[in-house]
Order: sequence, then structure tokens, then C-alpha cells
Amino acid sequence: MGILAVLQLVFVLWASRTAIVEMTHCEFCDTAYYLTSANEFSRSGLLFANYWDGYRSYFVPAVVAAVEKISATAGYDGNDVKRYVHTITLLFLAYSVGAMWWLSKRVSVRQFVFAAAATIVNPFLIVYVPFALQEGVLMALCLPLLFIWIGARDLGPRSRAALAIIIALIAYVTRAALVWWIVPAVLYAAWIMRPYFRQPRQWAPTVLAVGFAGAVLLGPQIYVVKQKFNSINPYPSTALLSNQIAWGINLIKFASIEEQGHWRQLAYLSPFMAEPEDSKTIHFYWDRPGRGAFLLLGHAYAGFHYDEIKPYWQIQRSRILTFWLLLSSAIVFLGVTQMAVTVVSGQLNADGAFSIATLALCAASLMLTATESRFGIVGFVMLSAYALQLLARRPTREQWALLLPGLLLYLALSFLFNALMMQNGDIGL
Repeated sequence: MGILAVLQLVFVLWASRTAIVEMTHCEFCDTAYYLTSANEFSRSGLLFANYWDGYRSYFVPAVVAAVEKISATAGYDGNDVKRYVHTITLLFLAYSVGAMWWLSKRVSVRQFVFAAAATIVNPFLIVYVPFALQEGVLMALCLPLLFIWIGARDLGPRSRAALAIIIALIAYVTRAALVWWIVPAVLYAAWIMRPYFRQPRQWAPTVLAVGFAGAVLLGPQIYVVKQKFNSINPYPSTALLSNQIAWGINLIKFASIEEQGHWRQLAYLSPFMAEPEDSKTIHFYWDRPGRGAFLLLGHAYAGFHYDEIKPYWQIQRSRILTFWLLLSSAIVFLGVTQMAVTVVSGQLNADGAFSIATLALCAASLMLTATESRFGIVGFVMLSAYALQLLARRPTREQWALLLPGLLLYLALSFLFNALMMQNGDIGL
């Protein structure tokens, strides 16, 4: 536990230092919006002036405002960015260490290391924690919970069911596009609670706990949209969603980068950007199945493969091949391989079905849209867990002889596709 805690500390502190620099200077990035919204929330409460009303919820601004309030109460002196970054980092470290201490008393060292490496010591995930982003809040709140869900296999069905649904609810109120996660979470809960269906005393406390959590998390958002839109749909605005398909045909992915002291959007253009505008609808994928399949796979690829680990970065760091691209590609290959082995061998249980459904639905949610790499982090949690599960089983020399050619081929294909994307990006390579 001590070694993992130190590794987590070192990486989170590095991410915090990076976050302060980038959040301070990137005025058009989402971090600037959330810091401004947090200040508005502190002044006006739930009905604060929100440019993205109906599309983004109250929750992330409320969390950012609460963290800054804790910082101010503790007497921390500094600007908004430093207060938030330092405080959320300390809170996350304390939260994680508490979860580590609790789990270390229940499971073997091997299981503990496996769960930690997939979640709270996973650099691809914890790098977001210091950033005032939807993904930052999601990882800060949910990574320790996912660490417990993955590691504490001895928890009873009621606890595991409640944990899965509460994680999905936090994800939904954090980011509307993650609504799909609620479906497999509820089905997973029903699966593992099935033996207790005729025993209301067994499942009623779980239902009440989940209902209470849902009311606490979603109740304020429903109140806001009722006041502003006269609707009970937590996210009634669909204006941006209607443009996503056209954007997805124009772009494979995009990023926010710094170039010569100025921040801008980096667009990785699709080969089909020159198509007539009136053809850029959902029918594009049906009328041009070959091109459509290329775009669908390209968007999904962009959500799980990282040529740069940070959400914001300097353009001079752009490379066709990076360590992070190779590592994330290896995780994807090994994770999908282990998932396939689990299904084919007939070893699929409720936990496995929930993990695979999470990855599949995450990939599906990315396929029609221009993607930032951070949009796929929920699925990447499950890929990391299964990749580590494969390695933890210590494949034999014969099994590695089968795995390695496929892995090397996938790394080569990943490199080639990333090179293609970057050649179509306004990078100047």
C-alpha cells in the first residue's frame, strides 16, 4: 500500500503542477467555464447564470465551488486556480488513502495491487483529478469507488449493486452524455440481487439508498430546469446534440493546445470533410457504409488511445509515436483480448457483463461524434482492469507466443492510424 500511495502522490502532484499552468492561461478551455460558473454558483446558488443551461448541470460548478469554499475556510491564500487544484488534490489523496487502507484489510496483496493499478494509480485516469473539468470531478469522486468495486469482490450483492448504480448516477449528473451507464448499472444490480427478489427486506434498503442518492444528485438539477425551462427532463437542451453528427463527419477528434503562447483548438480533420453539407446527416453512414465504418471506428479509437496524456498540452510536444500511445494501445488490445477470452470460455458473470457492457456502450456513445480523448475514460477503466487481469494470470510462454504477434500488429496499426490523423490535423508535421 505504501509504495502505491507514493506513486499516486508523485503523479498527482505532477498533474497538479501542470493543471495550474494550463488552467491559468487557457481562457477558452472548459476549465475557465467551470471556474467562472463556480463563482456564479457561490454568489447566486442553484439558479446561477449558466451559459450552458439545460446542457450542463449544476453539479460540477457546485463541486468546484465547494472545494474552493473548503480552501478559503482553511485559510489558503492564492488565486482561484491554485486554491482549487491544491485543495482537490489533497482531498482526493485523503479519499484514496482511506479507500486503500480499508481495502488492504480485506483482500490479498495481489488483488489490492490489481485494483489500484486499474483505478487510483492509473496515470491515464488520475491525471484529470486536478483539472476543473467534468472528467476531473468524475475521476475525483468515482475512482476510489471503482477501486472498491473492482477490488472488494467479497462485498455482498446489496453493497455492490448500490455502488454500481451510485457511480453511474454521479457520472450522469456530472456529464449528460454518460446517461447510458445507468442502464447496465441497473441491469447489473437486478442480476446480482435476483436471489432476493422474493425477500423485500433484503433488497428494500438498497432501493431506498439508491433512491435517496438519486434524489440528492438529480433533484437540484430537475429543480433548476423546472424553473428555467418548465421541464422535468434534467437536460432539456438538444441544440448542441443536433450538430454532433455533422461535426463527427467533419472531424475525427479534437484537442485544446498551446502554440507560441496562445491557446487554440486542434482539429484532426476527417477525410470526408469536403462532402456536401446536406449529406452530413445520420444517412451518411447508411448511404456510404465503407466511409461510415471508417469514421465510426476512428471516433471510437480516439476515445481510448492517448498520444498525449494531459487534457491540454503544448503543440511542440506533438509526436506521431509516443510512449503514452503505445501504452494505451497495449491496454486496449490486452483488455479486449481478456474480455473476449472471458466470454468465449463461458466464465462471464455479472461483474464481467457489467464491465463489458460499460466498454461497449462507451464506445458506441463515441462513434458518431468528434471525440476528445478524455471522453472515453469510463470505458478505459474497464479496459485497464481487464488488461491487468490478463497480466495477473501470468500467461505461459505458449500463450505469449499467441499474444505477442497480435499485440505488435495492433501497436503498428495504432501508430499508422495516429499518423494518419495527425497528418490531417493542423499541426504542421
